[in-house]
Amino acid sequence: MSPEPGPEAQLMSIKQVVEATGIPAATIRYYDQQFEEFLRVQRGAGRRRMFSPGAVERLLEVRRLLKEESLSVRQARRVLSGGGAGLTASAGAGEVAALKAEVEDLKRQVAALEEQVTRLRDIQSRTLALVDGMTG
Repeated sequence: MSPEPGPEAQLMSIKQVVEATGIPAATIRYYDQQFEEFLRVQRGAGRRRMFSPGAVERLLEVRRLLKEESLSVRQARRVLSGGGAGLTASAGAGEVAALKAEVEDLKRQVAALEEQVTRLRDIQSRTLALVDGMTG
């Protein structure tokens, strides 16, 4: 009779997680740095990242919040800290909707600022042209 595989037999290397999820290794490392407390990735020999099935699910949740829900890292952390293992039924939908609204508001603010920078650059170039005309 063969012995039962231990919990380490279920752990996946970063390469295996890349193959299973399609998330690039660099992105996985970044998520691990930014969401270390949430992902709870184990470390193997040489401090190599080892992912349990739960860690892979949490990784997919992080990607969903950042990519599909278009949340910032800060916003995703706030959502994830509310339930510990992802979105809770009571807080999830409302929190995500509020964060999406915040993202849209920030996008509008950025667009307005970019427009203002364009106008200021135009004023700067006209001012420089006037100065050149006076000194030339």
